[in-house]
Amino acid sequence: MMNYVAASNRYDLFQGVNLNLNFPSVVGTARVGDRDVEYGYSSGIYTKHVSAFTPIRSAPTQDEIDALGGGKTARDWEARFELAYQKCKDENVTLVGGVAPTATQFAGYLRRAHGVYPKDLWRTQVMTLGSVPGINTHYQPALTALYGPVAIREIYGATEGMFGQQRDERRAWVPNYDLYLFEVETRSGVKLLHEMRPGEVGSLIVSTPVLPRYRIGDLVRAFDPPYFRCIGREGPWTRLGYWLDGVRYLDFGRA
Repeated sequence: MMNYVAASNRYDLFQGVNLNLNFPSVVGTARVGDRDVEYGYSSGIYTKHVSAFTPIRSAPTQDEIDALGGGKTARDWEARFELAYQKCKDENVTLVGGVAPTATQFAGYLRRAHGVYPKDLWRTQVMTLGSVPGINTHYQPALTALYGPVAIREIYGATEGMFGQQRDERRAWVPNYDLYLFEVETRSGVKLLHEMRPGEVGSLIVSTPVLPRYRIGDLVRAFDPPYFRCIGREGPWTRLGYWLDGVRYLDFGRA
């Protein structure tokens, strides 16, 4: 978000609010030694802490989302969506952050429950989304149909950390080399991420302050430095699925 504002000079984004569609940051407690430790979803935890350091207000607040509980049923999500609608229907929503499928599901809920789409309520500038591959290709047509002509910025992260983010109009993310050590297992062996050739695909291995050389199960594709994409989870059909999506969305491997 901050990089988008700096590049576009759209400082009026800060006059609006961030539509918070993230998971709860607290869903229960676990006994660790002599104390109880709260646990929850990483997206909610990130939002709760990042919101304290960014110059835009999130609505609903993460505490309001947490108060609804950690259920995962359709009724639980409808309660969260209704909370988001009530808190934001009269606001100027300039930013939508969170999980891409949740953003499309929220739009569907608005249509069913209130007869409107997000684009009927707000003039959103940018969506910062993550958690699935293909946000700029597979999800982009639906997102712009539902939310209007928004800029889409992809976030690539996991529970272990935020590994990279899209920083410009190129539909790929740039790694956070200052925070993590990235390696990949390719057909030619294990190498550092930045050593990959454009077009090469490999299985990502990440070293964090907690987990050394953790193979997280994601396949990444290199573009011209310093750009990459996650094309999906490791599997026998992942590469074929990525190629078919390229044909379907006229992407053809363009970043």
